[in-house]
Amino acid sequence: MLAVVLPLATLSEGVELLMPIVLGLIIDHGVLAGDLRLTVLGALGLIVLRLIGVALWAYTFIQSQKACMFERHRLRVGLTGAVLDPRSRQVRRPAGEVLSIATSDADKASDVLDMLPWVVPSLLTVLAASAYLAVADLWLGLTMLLGIVVMVVVIRVITPTLSARYDDQQSQAAEAAATATDLVHGLRVLQGLGVQSRARASYRRRSQTALRAALVNARYSGISSGLTTLVTGTMLAAVVVLAALRTLDGALSLGVLIAVVGVARYVMGMLQGLSGAPVWWASMSTSARRVRDLYSDLGRTVDDPELGLGILTTLRDDRGEGRGAAEGRREGAGGLHLPKLSVADGEIVALACADAEDADVVIDAVSGQIDAGARVGEQPITPAARLTLRSDLLVEPHVVDLFDGTLREQLATRAPVGSGHDSGDCADSDDDSWADHALHAAGAEDLLRILPDGYDTRILDRGANLSGGQRQRIALARAVAADAPVLVLHDPTTAVDAVTEQNIAEALVAARRRTDRATLLVTRAPALLQAADRVVFMRGGEVLSEGVHTDLMGDEEYWEVVRR
Repeated sequence: MLAVVLPLATLSEGVELLMPIVLGLIIDHGVLAGDLRLTVLGALGLIVLRLIGVALWAYTFIQSQKACMFERHRLRVGLTGAVLDPRSRQVRRPAGEVLSIATSDADKASDVLDMLPWVVPSLLTVLAASAYLAVADLWLGLTMLLGIVVMVVVIRVITPTLSARYDDQQSQAAEAAATATDLVHGLRVLQGLGVQSRARASYRRRSQTALRAALVNARYSGISSGLTTLVTGTMLAAVVVLAALRTLDGALSLGVLIAVVGVARYVMGMLQGLSGAPVWWASMSTSARRVRDLYSDLGRTVDDPELGLGILTTLRDDRGEGRGAAEGRREGAGGLHLPKLSVADGEIVALACADAEDADVVIDAVSGQIDAGARVGEQPITPAARLTLRSDLLVEPHVVDLFDGTLREQLATRAPVGSGHDSGDCADSDDDSWADHALHAAGAEDLLRILPDGYDTRILDRGANLSGGQRQRIALARAVAADAPVLVLHDPTTAVDAVTEQNIAEALVAARRRTDRATLLVTRAPALLQAADRVVFMRGGEVLSEGVHTDLMGDEEYWEVVRR
């Protein structure tokens, strides 16, 4: 875009600069010389120049705005894709800050494509105007150049301060947004503790800090604009006064005087616009730096080909296509294999870890957070390859994430398209039997009686309108509905009572007991350990014993870990 627009925009500004110069020539050689033909032709020429200038301006404006909007969209989508991509590094930033960068900062950084198409042509035409004035009269040209030099010095001095102020303002605004996000997500907990007033006070302090930063920034921006306007106005006034004196002395003709005044008026407009460039540049460069730093923290780059619009707008999750597509569900993947633990197809294995760190390491290994030699069948699970394994492997973490949407939409998040369970129903059919099957396996059928609109009940973001046990059971039902060839569950029943846990254990095992399905339960819940085909007991990264739950209960160390 810039390769086409910059030359055309420069030509458009050049046409605008020619208008007063041509007018001065018409006055000298047409009006004052009494040449009617030249005067009329000159007037027609001015009209043609104006039409050409307007057409060029309209075209370059439209193209630059389209590019700016496209770049905003590209940055927003690319950042969102980078954050959601499981191959990206995890970032320890508040969600509100990430959201602020992916929206506000991405928008401001993209404004550079709106700024360049007028800043570059403006600078070139201002220099061309200075050259014209120098040709008309050396002192006029020197006065103009002196004013430009002074303005450049002023801009050079104030720009670093403005960048620092904008950086502080954006940081404070991001922290305020992060605080607001955290408060909204923790609203039920805050209400339960009765500390809403303290939460409001905390956000108020953050917001006031952001407000003070914005006011300081606005003050510095005003000072910057005032200084540059003062320099510009003084310089142009000096040019006009000097041109008038030279005309009275007879050194300049009347037409040249009119041309000089017109050029000075044109340059005044250009310099007033350019005087705001430091403020805009400080804002854009600060936002661009924040966008770049977030990409860097994620281990990605702004031009990562896998985050391009062409990829992200066509990429979709493989929820059943490919192997086994004719039957509507995926075939077995060959089981799950770790250096010290294997789960074959058709097997349900429970892993009881004496140390929570061991469970976390196993979850990180099977989810591809680290490369620990884990495999799905013959496919290695690595940070780079885990995206391609999502259709064969589902790891449901202990921390539950639910999204805004109906209960039916929650359960259908990963449910195979066109696949069915025993009854042959599918996630995109009008029959909800597939969802009934998933809720039953998670011991959550009672939700259809509790929730006012059944499957059409809207679940708020992060399940804010549900209890902890309800959120956990819906997440478990969602995992069962996915019907993944390999399913790993990490403590899926910690928020339910013992009776519900027993019902879940029986129904879950029944739902997953298929010859082409492998299931790993990382848990110390007795009901799940009892229902598993075998239990692996681990401490310090080493397997201490293996067998069925009832046999292992004779081991005092195992009994101490799993008893309640």
